[in-house]
Amino acid sequence: MDIKDKIIVKDNFFKSETLEKIQNQLSAINFTNRFNDQKNTIYQKIYFYQNIDKDHFALKEMHDNLKTYDLKYNPDKTESSYFLSTKHKDPTPHNDDNYFNCLIYLKGEHLVNSGTGFYDVVPSNRAVINTHVGFKENRAIIFDAKLYHASLQFSENTATRYAMANFCYE
Repeated sequence: MDIKDKIIVKDNFFKSETLEKIQNQLSAINFTNRFNDQKNTIYQKIYFYQNIDKDHFALKEMHDNLKTYDLKYNPDKTESSYFLSTKHKDPTPHNDDNYFNCLIYLKGEHLVNSGTGFYDVVPSNRAVINTHVGFKENRAIIFDAKLYHASLQFSENTATRYAMANFCYE
């Protein structure tokens, strides 16, 4: 399947045992602020992360689940991290340079405004939201990484969330 311009939402992505095992791990992780450690751009300040080893138990299940969509990518080139993000002031629309993302919500309150927004860039280089996917534990969003996207945790009625971010390359 060609993922260009597509957004796929899949609830109950992981088996319940896998999700529970991941959720139990999250409390023991020492998250690092991406602003200090990555691209050093303003939007990185709101994200904390921990890289996931290539042999992590959840990655095999993730790759097996992605086979359902017949996406042409190289699993060995996938970069995966646990992300922790909290409420922030402004939206941070951005796109990524990989082929597609597989963002899996792991732990947090079931809130629309703790989810992810997708944006169109209109004249004058302004980002306008066009799609809104709410947060729900064990929901995966698989999408073209070139689509502008951002956490919606800048609005009212939002909460801290944990997610697994997978950057998949061809």
